[in-house]
Amino acid sequence: MRDLITTVVTRVATAAFAIAAGLVSMSGAAFAGTGQLIAAPSATSFGLLGPVGVGAVGIGVVGMIAGAARRRRQALAHAVVARRDVAEGAAAARAERVAESRGSASVPAPSRAPSRESTERAGQSAVESSRAA
Repeated sequence: MRDLITTVVTRVATAAFAIAAGLVSMSGAAFAGTGQLIAAPSATSFGLLGPVGVGAVGIGVVGMIAGAARRRRQALAHAVVARRDVAEGAAAARAERVAESRGSASVPAPSRAPSRESTERAGQSAVESSRAA
């Protein structure tokens, strides 16, 4: 849905820009046909393409690039959050299935640590066997 909206907005904006550019370019021809004298641009007159116009176009292009980058970052952030939520949901579902498959079977308790006497006896028998060898 988002792609469709983006495509429609892009096409409408392009058409509006083309119409505006056509009207601006045709305005000179409309004035020329009325018989009025149009002054030729001199070296001091920059017209629409002067330094202010070029600066405005440059700022506009930079703004469009920054806006597109911002939208891409937002889309990436939303995608990361969505993927993380899906992964967490899958992990929870998997843990639930594993818990259900085990049923009420109890997990055996860890064995007790050997008592001190049994470890001393095991150590003495190891020492005796090494002396015998």
